Amino acid sequence: MCIKHREKMAGVQATIPFRSRKKVYVDDEDVGSNENKDILNIRKSSDRKLKRHIEHDLKRETDDDCTPVKISRKDTMVKNGKSRNVSEEENLKPLTSRETEIEWLDTFLTEHLEKEQSASLYVSGQPGTGKTASLSYILNLPKFRECYKQVYINCTMMKSAASIYNRICKELQVPTSGTTEKACFNAIEKYLKKKHKMILLVLDEIDQLDSKRQSVLYTIFEWPALFSRVVLVGVANALDLTQRALPRLQARCSLRPLTLHFAPYTKQQIINIFTNVLANEDKTNVFSPVALQMLAAKISAISGDMRRALDIGRRVIELARRTKFSDNQSIDSMMKDSSVTVELKQVLEVLNDVYGGSRKIETDAEDGFPLQQKLILCSIMLMLTKGKVKEIVMGKLHDVYKKVANARNIMPLDMCEMCAACALLEARGALRVGGGASARARRVRLQWDHAELCAALRDKPLLSAILDDVSCLPS
Repeated sequence: MCIKHREKMAGVQATIPFRSRKKVYVDDEDVGSNENKDILNIRKSSDRKLKRHIEHDLKRETDDDCTPVKISRKDTMVKNGKSRNVSEEENLKPLTSRETEIEWLDTFLTEHLEKEQSASLYVSGQPGTGKTASLSYILNLPKFRECYKQVYINCTMMKSAASIYNRICKELQVPTSGTTEKACFNAIEKYLKKKHKMILLVLDEIDQLDSKRQSVLYTIFEWPALFSRVVLVGVANALDLTQRALPRLQARCSLRPLTLHFAPYTKQQIINIFTNVLANEDKTNVFSPVALQMLAAKISAISGDMRRALDIGRRVIELARRTKFSDNQSIDSMMKDSSVTVELKQVLEVLNDVYGGSRKIETDAEDGFPLQQKLILCSIMLMLTKGKVKEIVMGKLHDVYKKVANARNIMPLDMCEMCAACALLEARGALRVGGGASARARRVRLQWDHAELCAALRDKPLLSAILDDVSCLPS
C-alpha cells in the first residue's frame, strides 16, 4: 500500500469514535450495530462490503480482540462530499444519557491514577446499554491515554480461558520463555512485581473466562491486591457474576471489586439519543413524534437495548424510502432524497417483524422460521435442556443438528450453510454467535427466554419430538 493511500485511510479511520469500536457482536451488522452508527447510512456498496468482510476475517485474531491502535484525531473527515477538520472535542463527546456512569468511571480512574493505587471494578449491564461505549470514551480521554498503559481485550476471542495469559503478554509486550499457560502466567507476574507504568487492564465479556474452578478469574481479580499500579476493569452482562461465580472474592475486602451497573435505557433516554443522532445529521424531521414515541416505548419495555433501537430505526427509514419511491426509480435518486418521513404504521410493521418473537414459530406463514432454522433452535434447546454441556460451540451444535435432521429424513446443512443460518437467527435476535479460533469453535448462545421459546417450539409435533430425542446428543 502506498504511503499516500495509507495516510488517507488513517485519516478516515481517525474520525471513527473509539467508543464505536466494540467487537462483541461478531459479524452482526444488524443487531450488533453500535450506538454511534449513522442510522441514515443505509446504502452500502457490495464490493466495499465484501472487502470489509475479507479484511475483517484476516485481522480478526490480531485486531478485534486486543488494544486498538491509537491514531491521531486531528485528521479530516469526509462527510456528504465535503471535508472539514474535526477537533478532538468533537470526537470525544460523552455518550448521551450515560453521563452519570461516565462521570463515575472518570472519578474512579482519576483517583487511582493520582494515588497510584491498584483497584478492581466489575461493570455489568445487558447488551446495548452502553457499557463498552462508555468505557471506550473514557479510555480515549487524553489524560488516561497518556498516563495509563492500556490493555483492552475482548474475551470472546479467546480459544480457552487460560489463553488470556498469552494475550496479556502480547499486549504488555512481555518476553516469555514459551507460549504455554504457565510460561505466560509467570512472565506476567514477574513483570507486575517490577516498577512499571500504571496499567489499566480492561477485559470485555470477562464471563467468557469461566472455567471449572474459576482459577483464571480468581487469579486475574487477585492481581490488583497482590501487585501495585494495576487497575482491572471486567465487563459482562450478568449483574451478580462476582458474587455467584467468585464467592471467595467477597470474603476478603482487599479482593472485593467495586461494581457499576448500566441499567437498560428508558423510553425518554432512547428518544433523547435518537433526537441527538438525527440532529447531528440535520434530519430532525425524519421521524414523526408519534412514531418515535412508539419505537422508544417498545424498545424500553422489551430490553432497553440501544443498539437494537438504532438498528430498527435504520430499517424503518429504509422501509419508508421503499414505500415512497417506485420500484423503477433509480437507487441514487432515492437515497439522495431527504424528504422521507417515518410514520407510525411503518414503525409498527418493523416492530411486528422483529418482535413477533417465538409466536412466529406457531404459524406456517411465509415470514416464519424456515424448517432448517427451527431444527437448529430445537437442537440448541435439546443440548441445553437434556445435554450435559453448559457452553455450546458451533461444532458440537452441528453434530447434534445433523443427527436431528437425519433422524427425520431431512437433508442437513453443511457446516458453512449452518453458520449462515445461525447468522440469520442472530439477526433476528434469537442467537448470539461469539468468536473462536475456527468456525467450529465459535460459541453459540440462545438469546430468547428458554421457557417461552421451548413452549412455542413444542406446539409443533415434529419439533416437540426433537426436544425429547436424547439419542441425538453425544454420548
